[in-house]
Amino acid sequence: MQKTMILALGGNMIKKAKEKGTFEEQYENVTTSCDQIIEIIKQGWNIVITHGNGPQVGNLLLQQELLKDKIPPMPLDVCGALSQGEIGYLVQQILRNKLKKNKINKKVVTIITQVLVDEKDPEFKNPSKPIGPFYKIKNNRFPMVYQTGKGWRRVVPSPDPKEIIEKDQIKDLVENGDVVIACGGGGIPVVERRGQLKGIEGVIDKDLASEKLAEELGIKTMMILTDVDNVYLNYGEKNQKKLEKVTLKEIKEHQKRGHFQKGSMGPKIEASIRLLENGGEGVFITSPKLAIKCLQGKAGTALIR
Repeated sequence: MQKTMILALGGNMIKKAKEKGTFEEQYENVTTSCDQIIEIIKQGWNIVITHGNGPQVGNLLLQQELLKDKIPPMPLDVCGALSQGEIGYLVQQILRNKLKKNKINKKVVTIITQVLVDEKDPEFKNPSKPIGPFYKIKNNRFPMVYQTGKGWRRVVPSPDPKEIIEKDQIKDLVENGDVVIACGGGGIPVVERRGQLKGIEGVIDKDLASEKLAEELGIKTMMILTDVDNVYLNYGEKNQKKLEKVTLKEIKEHQKRGHFQKGSMGPKIEASIRLLENGGEGVFITSPKLAIKCLQGKAGTALIR
C-alpha cells in the first residue's frame, strides 16, 4: 500500500477562537488547510483525514438549548453526527475541487463514523472535553474549564475510544487510494448492549480517535494540525520552550511533569505516545501553514521513537 498518513485537523482550525463561525469563515479556513493537504498528496502520501468539532458541536448544542421550547432538541451524540456531515461536506467539496484543479486522480469520501466506548468510562461522571465558544466569565450552569490565554469553556464527557466501528470500510477505501474523511469530531460515541449499538452523549477526543484509527488500519505516521506552530513546555509562561525533535522517552518525561493541559495539548501528546508505543514511526504537530516544512524537519514538532 502507498505510504499513508492520518492527518488530524483541529476543530479550532476550522472555526478559529476569535471568529463568529460563519459558513464563509469556516470555508476559508478549510480552504487554507486543503491547500496544504494537496501539497502533502503531491509528496506521494495517501491521506486519511480526521477532524475536531469542539467549536461546531458546542454551537450546535447551544442552538438546541436556546430553541428547546420551539424545536425538540437533539442529544449530544446526534449533534456530533450533524457536525460530521457539516465539516465533512466542506472538506470533501473543497478538496475534491483542488484535486481536480491539480489534475490529481483521487476520489474524496466522508464516512459517518461510530466509535465504541465503555459505558463505565469515568469521563461520564467527570467530564473534561472543552466544546463551544470561549467565555470571559465562568458560567456555573454547566461544568467549565479554563484554558490558558483563551478563557472559560464548557466541558462534556470525553470517553476513551475502544474500536472504530467502520474500520473495515475505511480500510477498503484507503487501499483503493481514495482520500477518506473519517472519525469526524472523534467519531460518534456508541456503546454495545446485547449486541446492539446505541449512541451515548459525549464527544470523543479526535486525536485519540485518530490514533485508534491509525492503529486499526496499520498506519505508522500521523500529523496533527492545530493553532500553534510547535509543542511547548511551560506554554503561555515567560519561560515557555519550543520543542522541535523529541523522542518517545523524552515526551513521556515531559508529560509526567504536567506540561500539557488536558483540554488542549494533552490529548495530542497522549495520542502521539500511544501511536509510537504501538509501532508508529512518527507524529508531526504544527499549524497548517507549516505542514510541509514540518514533514521536512524544518519547522513544527516531530515526535519519534
